Amino acid sequence: MYTESPPLNEAYPEHAERTSSNQVHRLRPGAFPRSSGFKNTQFASDGPSITRRIIRALGRFSAAVLIGVVATLAWQSYGGEMVRAWAPSLGWLLPASPSAELQAQLKPVALDLAILRRSVEQLASNQDQLARKQDQMTQAFATLQAAVRDINQNILALAPLAPKAAHVPPPKPLQPAAQ
Repeated sequence: MYTESPPLNEAYPEHAERTSSNQVHRLRPGAFPRSSGFKNTQFASDGPSITRRIIRALGRFSAAVLIGVVATLAWQSYGGEMVRAWAPSLGWLLPASPSAELQAQLKPVALDLAILRRSVEQLASNQDQLARKQDQMTQAFATLQAAVRDINQNILALAPLAPKAAHVPPPKPLQPAAQ
């Protein structure tokens, strides 16, 4: 049976201190080596770095989003046919296709809606035309007002040159006929 244990300093090289002459000085058991701060301290990590973990997580997230987008596009493109073909038990998730009777009832409503939409578009177009015409009329009115002001100014400017009108006495009131 082995009774002697190896010296602690040899089993744990971190408890030895080297000098510039490459001599190893043994430290007493339980003593820690001198350290000049965190520069000499290395943290051992068994797992990948934080950057790698973040990249892997983003990659997994991106893959999940891509699968969701592809599934959504496939659902919108092929819809119920694909689901009914691959998994008939999921048919209850699909909207029920309308019956022929319901389609016959909906056809006039769809036509009425199309006519109504066309009428609304025509009304909007007419409203735009009326608004443009109103703007034109407003501009024409403003032009006319400016012309009237110019004419009035010209008349006032020419007024002192005109001869003064002769003073005409007011007409005499008619005398009542004698009786």
